[in-house]
Amino acid sequence: MPSSARLSPPNPSHNSGRERRILFLDDDSHRAEIFLEANPGAVWVQTVEECLARLEEGWDEVHLDHDLGGERYVDLSREDCGMAIVRWLCLTPHPHLKKTRFYIHSHNADAASMMVMQMLVSGFQVEGRPFGSTEAFPPPQLPLSEDRLKRVGRFGWLRRLLDYLSGRQPRPKVDPE
Repeated sequence: MPSSARLSPPNPSHNSGRERRILFLDDDSHRAEIFLEANPGAVWVQTVEECLARLEEGWDEVHLDHDLGGERYVDLSREDCGMAIVRWLCLTPHPHLKKTRFYIHSHNADAASMMVMQMLVSGFQVEGRPFGSTEAFPPPQLPLSEDRLKRVGRFGWLRRLLDYLSGRQPRPKVDPE
């Protein structure tokens, strides 16, 4: 992978001259080596527990992987994956992270898209792109007909998704007739 394929510009970049605070969650030591070479001041964590502890601090950027522990295509509901971080971020306010820029860099496109969507709905600044890529994940495609959009409302699917991801009971379905 060329060293020019970076997820964030090298430190420092703020006009204040201070080094950006960057948190990088990934279980792959090779990716971490590449990332830390480009961002030498970044903090590398490998588990959900380590990441949650460090998220109590303020960060300029947070880079999150989904599949951890050497596994691939981990279920979104598990507590040892990147989605657990997203749930923690979205279920309670974290004002010290409001200006933080989040990057979801998992190669698991389905999980990464769900993570990005959940964070966007919760008001975070977030972008999804696989590690080493400059191309963002495409926005989710929902094949809804105009008739279905009228019945559920243009954002009904978003409310149901938020309810599902946050563990709340789904809203009762209303018969449109």
